[in-house]
This record gives sequence, structure tokens and C-alpha cells, in this order.
Amino acid sequence: MTEEPEQVEVKRVLSKQPEAPQQLTVGRRLYNALFPVIGGLVLDFADFVTFGPIGIYTGFLIGGLIGWLVSSIYGFSTKKRLLWALLSGIYCTIPATEFIPVATILSAVARFDKIPPVQK
Repeated sequence: MTEEPEQVEVKRVLSKQPEAPQQLTVGRRLYNALFPVIGGLVLDFADFVTFGPIGIYTGFLIGGLIGWLVSSIYGFSTKKRLLWALLSGIYCTIPATEFIPVATILSAVARFDKIPPVQK
């Protein structure tokens, strides 16, 4: 008995050449850079507006409302919106935070952390 050799089908895999990076418009680049930080700017502005005794009485309400709205824009779930509203309300109620842009700094750091490093 002689054995016949098996026929094996070989497929050539064509390697795709890496695509050139797309050129982004100025508007899209501004959106990518600023949109994540805008929520922090709005919250810090609300904290500034609730300066002094106004913040003690209305800071929680104003900060909570803005925290809810901003987290809704960013697409958070309801539980996370409630958490952000609570934290934003507390942030706008705390005295002496008016001149420290904590929300803007945190959102900028979070944005920086999400950008992947350049591969060499």
C-alpha cells in the first residue's frame, strides 16, 4: 500500500500596510482637547459663584444640579450621576475652594491619563 500525500491548501495572508493617520480638523482637535475639561470648568465656575455665605446655603443645590447635568452630558449611568451630583454639591459647599480649580485640574489629569503614549 502506498500512501498518497495529503494536499494542503495554503492561503496567502496579505499584510495590510498601516494607514496614514487621519488629519483632524481644527474643530475636532479642539473638541478632543477641551470637551473633557469643560465639565470641570463649569463646576469650578459654579464654585466661584457660590462664594462665601451663598455657598453654605445654596452651594450644595447648585453644585449638585451642575454635577448631575455635566455627568449626564458625559453619558454616566444614573448611579454615577448621583455620585457626581453629591460630590459636586459637597465641593461647592466647602468654604475656601473658590479660587482652587480642583474640578478643572482633575478633569485635565483624567484626560491626560486617557491619551495613549506615543509609540516609537
